[in-house]
Amino acid sequence: MTPVYQGTVDSQLFIGSMPPGEYMISTLYSFYNGGDMTSWISMPVFSAAGEFAVSDTTLTDLGSVLFQPLLSIKESSFWSTSTSSKAFVTRVFEESDLGSIVLPQYPQIQQQLSGKTSQSWQSDELDPLREKLSVLATENALAASPIVLPTTQQRALAAKFGRLAIQQDGSWATHNLPTNSQLYAALQIDGKVAVGGELGQLFVSADWQQWQLIKPVDADEAIVWMGQTADSYFALTSSAKQYQVYRFNQLNTPWQKIGSYVKKDPNDWLIQNGGLFAAITKQGTLRIFNDNKRHDYNPADNNWSTDKSTSLRNMAQLANGALVAVEVSQWDGVGSQLISVDDGLTWQSINRNLSLFGDLKADVSLPVLTDNNEVITLSRNRKSSGEKSQIRIATTPLNNADDSKSWQLHGVAKDNCHSLLPQLTTGNTLYFLCDQGQIVSTNDFGKTWQTDIDRDIAQMQAQYETFIDELKQQQEAEENAKETQAQAASEE
Repeated sequence: MTPVYQGTVDSQLFIGSMPPGEYMISTLYSFYNGGDMTSWISMPVFSAAGEFAVSDTTLTDLGSVLFQPLLSIKESSFWSTSTSSKAFVTRVFEESDLGSIVLPQYPQIQQQLSGKTSQSWQSDELDPLREKLSVLATENALAASPIVLPTTQQRALAAKFGRLAIQQDGSWATHNLPTNSQLYAALQIDGKVAVGGELGQLFVSADWQQWQLIKPVDADEAIVWMGQTADSYFALTSSAKQYQVYRFNQLNTPWQKIGSYVKKDPNDWLIQNGGLFAAITKQGTLRIFNDNKRHDYNPADNNWSTDKSTSLRNMAQLANGALVAVEVSQWDGVGSQLISVDDGLTWQSINRNLSLFGDLKADVSLPVLTDNNEVITLSRNRKSSGEKSQIRIATTPLNNADDSKSWQLHGVAKDNCHSLLPQLTTGNTLYFLCDQGQIVSTNDFGKTWQTDIDRDIAQMQAQYETFIDELKQQQEAEENAKETQAQAASEE
């Protein structure tokens, strides 16, 4: 079974054909990209997922197979060691109709099917333990995409397996959307909230409880960004080789395609290419940054104008409209932090102190620009040879940000939590993503910390060990039964 990259970004969709029979998945190969490093890893599956059947004229839909790291992933050695306790694989029991997504892309296969309901995993005595692992892993799904809802200025975190966390009255409420896919974008429209994600899925709700699935684009596109102006809404989708830009006015009206961009490989031989990012300008127009070009959309004549720009590795638009970014470096791919207060026409470089090697998460992290033009980022203190160098929260006025000596250093950053999430900043409260997926915050520049969204790694570890013990007991029982049968046969 090989991965198909249509309609997915962080997930992988596997499609394949096999002769009729009964099968188990032996190994899951997973791709990890943490911003600071990339790696392919493999994990044995076998009984962790179970058995399934393949037949001539029926689709076998295996839903989702989940890879869950357990130990700390802050060390690079995590991705190269082979200890069985570092992670687990299990199948997710929430139903997902992959047939309706896959088959339209393969009409010749659809014609060969009998029309019967698709088959899935075979049931066995390990199912209750798999379900507990599945529930734990999906409830602790990694929150990866910070979002600002333009209408209410609410902060949100979109995650894998349809998890969406919304900040309400200083706390976070988590909602479960009916999908196994990764969510990326959200906006408010017609008194409702619309949440977009992989496989062309858009979920709409008026009460944050009941979600209606609509499909404004094909399943081979992932909805990765949405924004709004005074009279229009815009969306950006990602497919295997292209980005598409859409415009729409209401949820019940078709999306109008207004732009298309070829995806560039971030590492194209000796050249480091920039990514593609979208923003809404102060004038209420759509602006697209694609590698070293800036594209502006004119809704009056439905045309684009293009100018030179800075190649960006990452970019986000804050609630106050400022753009924060990390530029591309032709040396190692990661350049300086940047801030723009004129919608990306010009960029202010951030000059801070970090180790040449070892501060990878802080290096790729975005800065914050407050409403009073104060820059907040992470930097190391280097005041004297006898003082321990630590990563701290640092502040300076924007007009001094290019001077590494201008920083005022505050509290020490929380261990393994060096990914600043500037979109979530509210007043003096800063939010950070930790290596294991927790969200922590500080409202006093690192003097004190609180955990806003936790991930119960210990409980998942304990549940996985229970699964392993049960599996060993089952295997021993089967071996004893075989020995008893063999002994009985020899006596006869």
